[in-house]
Amino acid sequence: MEQTATDTTISIFESLIKQFAQIKFEGALMYAVLMILAVIICLEGYGIYKAALLVIGFAVGYSHVGKYFDLTSFSDEKRLMIQCATGLVVAVLAGVFVKIGIFIAAYHFAQTNLSGIMVEFLAKQLNISEEKYNLYAGILGIVVAVIIAYLSMRAERLAVVVLTALVGGFAAVDFFVQMIPVFPIDISFFNKLPEATWVVLKILLSAAGVGVQGVKEHK
Repeated sequence: MEQTATDTTISIFESLIKQFAQIKFEGALMYAVLMILAVIICLEGYGIYKAALLVIGFAVGYSHVGKYFDLTSFSDEKRLMIQCATGLVVAVLAGVFVKIGIFIAAYHFAQTNLSGIMVEFLAKQLNISEEKYNLYAGILGIVVAVIIAYLSMRAERLAVVVLTALVGGFAAVDFFVQMIPVFPIDISFFNKLPEATWVVLKILLSAAGVGVQGVKEHK
């Protein structure tokens, strides 16, 4: 009887894992929620930066483990468990050790956003081969992260405000762009906008985030 109960518990647990593994972290609703969270981080960064670092840490750990380790040999359920476990570990590190969290967030932002600028402008000027793009993008991310981490030790509030405004502002625009093709109403006309428009919007939203958080500092 005890064996039967154990088997039933294991079966239920495996069923829950399988169902969770089949959840798609995409779609209009998911992108809308992520966009709202990004805007909140952009405008309220310093006030909620520890929680923001937890969210960013989990997202970075969850999404990056597959880039550095080959998980293709694992089943969907095991791969999901590894991704979630990595996300939780990075989130805990980011939340408990604030400087590490700031470093992780800065690295993720630099590698995701600034590496494209580097490839477009610097790599061509220096005749860097495409095979080395990822290497130089990673180096750039580390350099920017080190600079921001250093600034955070000298002026933590300034570093946190700027970082959360940038991460939130850029992410909010990115999530909106990803939402365009899956939005229930046809908003594909946004795709006709030049790429520079999205860059300008990211900068403006990030600047607004710095301004809003700066005003709150003086209240």
